[in-house]
Amino acid sequence: MCSVKAEFQVRPAQPGDIEQLCAFAKDFLKKLNVESSVANVPLVFERILSSPDLGIVLVADSNKELCGYAYAAYLWRTEFGETMDLVTLFTAESWRKKGVGRSLVAGLVEVAKRRNIRRISAEVRPENFAIERALESSGFDPERRTLWGMSV
Repeated sequence: MCSVKAEFQVRPAQPGDIEQLCAFAKDFLKKLNVESSVANVPLVFERILSSPDLGIVLVADSNKELCGYAYAAYLWRTEFGETMDLVTLFTAESWRKKGVGRSLVAGLVEVAKRRNIRRISAEVRPENFAIERALESSGFDPERRTLWGMSV
């Protein structure tokens, strides 16, 4: 989607980015075999962008073409106060291994510091070594917890 030779910048997502964000998210969801969630994608981005207290979406932008995005939700936890939970980190295939993921994570860290957030966490699927490397190189430490879930 983006030219490999172009530079990119990290910035907060804007309403005009929703179409490209939806294309990335739909591709990502199909790879995770959760295509039933695809219909919700536009609503999710519209809600997050219109309600900044819910979270933030940062994009890597190269000449108005998105190279990747990071979505983090703000959560309140008794042990940490306000926290940031990295929900999605996605880099377009042609931009992988070019620092996009690390730059997006660095952008989230800066946002967290400005909001006085003391804790950022991320859930990573066991087979997603690329995100593990990006998080580790950004200063994250692995924490082993068991995640439980239930569809309702």
